Amino acid sequence: MTSCVALVKCENYNQKDVDSAISEVLSNVGGIKKYVKKGNRVLLKVNLLAPANSEDAVTTHPSMVRAMIRQIKKAGGIPHVGDCSGFEGQKNRKKYLAICQKAGISKVCKEEGAVIAHLSSESSEVTNKNGRAFKRFTVSKEVIESDVLISMPKLKTHGLTIFTGAIKNNFGCIPGLGKAKMHLRAPEAEIFAQMLVDLAGVVKPDLVVMDAVVGMEGAGPRNGKPKHIGAIIAGKDSVAVDAVASKIIGMNPFMIATTRMADKQGLGVGDIKKIKIIGEPIKKMCVKGFEFKKAPSSFFRAHFFLRFVRDLFLAKPVLVANNCKSCMTCVNHCPAGAISKKGVIVFDYKKCIRCYCCQELCPHNAIELKTPLIGKLIS
Repeated sequence: MTSCVALVKCENYNQKDVDSAISEVLSNVGGIKKYVKKGNRVLLKVNLLAPANSEDAVTTHPSMVRAMIRQIKKAGGIPHVGDCSGFEGQKNRKKYLAICQKAGISKVCKEEGAVIAHLSSESSEVTNKNGRAFKRFTVSKEVIESDVLISMPKLKTHGLTIFTGAIKNNFGCIPGLGKAKMHLRAPEAEIFAQMLVDLAGVVKPDLVVMDAVVGMEGAGPRNGKPKHIGAIIAGKDSVAVDAVASKIIGMNPFMIATTRMADKQGLGVGDIKKIKIIGEPIKKMCVKGFEFKKAPSSFFRAHFFLRFVRDLFLAKPVLVANNCKSCMTCVNHCPAGAISKKGVIVFDYKKCIRCYCCQELCPHNAIELKTPLIGKLIS
């Protein structure tokens, strides 16, 4: 089994340059008309993790979205743009639109005549009979009813999954507090990865167009540092797109649990040797010094491992008091109810499931992940 992935150079977000790069990357995967027919309702599933400016590299850049909207309209499709933002929490259209506004998506959609889709507004149950651990999911109705689904992830690091790309972007198809429930059902990194792979069995984008012009390194997916990569990556195979993306930033693709599992379970190709890359040579596009955190062995995350021993190895969220604004985002979004405010923010590590949602969603970079010394040595 082989897959094709298009890799093109795009050095900045100047709209003319992005339009040209998007045109090239789509041409390399067969052209937009291969995926979009006249009258199709096309959902661009972007990354709108939290309210952030486009230059912060937290969300899919609006110039990328604009270029794709133009391509869809050119093919006669009807573009919709949306996400189930983790920051939104329980269904809240006002908060969601504020996220779209901050990220520059609202402006683009208004100017280009695209619909802003609130993916958390309605949901439906879907079944994956072949799921290894998770067979039922509640996903956005918009995702199910769209004629064409195009995933537009942002290349970033992630505290729990190490890397977030195409496979992880599907998690944004689960509305509202459904994400928190999934974290509770899949508290360990390997189980969470299997959940994402099982979800990939029912949420299958027709095309992935990854924003890797500027990615995020370090403490991603929100509080890391923007890192120039200069690439746009596209393909039908989400697993292969993630493999190419991780290889570019210096990761062994099979170090990413979702890539390794999905490849093994036949959902895509994760072996870089079996991926045909069209466009720029991958060696030419690799970046040096990309910062990411290695995850400790799954052995130390296992349910049977004693909690007090587990705490010797796993990173735990710690408050950076000088940055904390007492906004309560961490308290309100903790799936396990392990965070409270008692004058200051307090963590109950007996309840903490190490999902790192608090660090992921904190708008003030007030939570960092601290790995004990022995854990650093093991990882």
